[in-house]
Amino acid sequence: MRKFLIASHGKFASGLKSSIKILTGKTNISTIDAYLDGSKNKTNIDVPLNKFLDSLEEKDIGIIFTDLIGGSVNREVMLKIANTTKNVFVITSVNLPTVLSVVLDGGEMSEKHLNEIINKCPVQISKLPKKQDSLSDEDFLS
Repeated sequence: MRKFLIASHGKFASGLKSSIKILTGKTNISTIDAYLDGSKNKTNIDVPLNKFLDSLEEKDIGIIFTDLIGGSVNREVMLKIANTTKNVFVITSVNLPTVLSVVLDGGEMSEKHLNEIINKCPVQISKLPKKQDSLSDEDFLS
């Protein structure tokens, strides 16, 4: 079974979960909204992270999404999983298309496969045509 966790500064994690629920109906994603009180108390990361890791059984795959590579949330996650023997992947600097693509993917989860999924979700500049009086859906998707 695949289990998902999104961990972020502020409410980014719960916002991503909310968007995924609206778009797909999926609710099987855990979240950690860290440092909401402005303190750097890592307890608000450790307790839910330990709960998530403890929920992983031998055949489960844990996929943890974090907001900023090298940020405090990402560092706490990386330090915690360094000592686990469980099958866990961490994907960082996430956005909604990346999380959606991984959560909805039915392929076998491996580092190679996850990299393929991530590489199909690039960030790009969106540019509209100069004539904006008659825009169609295709104008936004090109």
